[in-house]
Amino acid sequence: METARDDLLLICVNYRKPVETARFVSSAREQTLNSALHVIVVDNSPPDGEGGVPEAVRDDPHVTTIAPGKNLGYFGGAAVALDIHRGSEPAVLAPSIRTLNSGVDQNPYMRVRPDAWRIRLNSRIFSIYPVDAVYQGLSWIKHRSLDGVAKERPATTAGFATKIYAPHGSFIALHRTYFEKGGTLDYGAFLFGEEIFVAETASRLGLTVLYEPGVVIEHTERSTAKGLWNRDISRYRRQASRYLARKFF
Repeated sequence: METARDDLLLICVNYRKPVETARFVSSAREQTLNSALHVIVVDNSPPDGEGGVPEAVRDDPHVTTIAPGKNLGYFGGAAVALDIHRGSEPAVLAPSIRTLNSGVDQNPYMRVRPDAWRIRLNSRIFSIYPVDAVYQGLSWIKHRSLDGVAKERPATTAGFATKIYAPHGSFIALHRTYFEKGGTLDYGAFLFGEEIFVAETASRLGLTVLYEPGVVIEHTERSTAKGLWNRDISRYRRQASRYLARKFF
């Protein structure tokens, strides 16, 4: 089916979270925009129907739903949506991404480009499952502690837009110039590290990654990523870190 060419394309990748997907699509559709909006939802959920896109979303005439029949990963699913909507592809915008449990802003994800040694060190850490498990456990404790501190702080007003290195991967807005200048979503790993891939692609193309705190996205953190310390997830993390180290550093 050929979709209309709209000024603004929003791609949502669903994986077993029908309620949150429906809420996200509904919130997007309620926004007052100066450009026409079309939403594409890619359903990475299992073909047995568990956690699939709700009927209300599938029946929305302003939403295109795609069911690949398997989990294509974050950028893999988004790439399928782009192939269908080619010609209206949306530089790179990193909005304020607030976690619902603490209100912590997860952007800027990275203000500056990491040193090569850091990327290579991560690759080594993720190569050994027990070491990776300990590392992830310590990281979880660190972030939960920071969440607790953030809850005690008064809410802050939005600051000015600033140039950063990499956006948080839970929501990235890509302007059409990203694609017109040769940017793609052809990421060489299944999961993890998409933020650095976008950052490096934008840098290579001479594009700016802009953190815009005036735009706020609510994020239910890790709602689709249960069991982040199992061996399969560790393997994906290892593959991504090796790919990034080899490709960009």
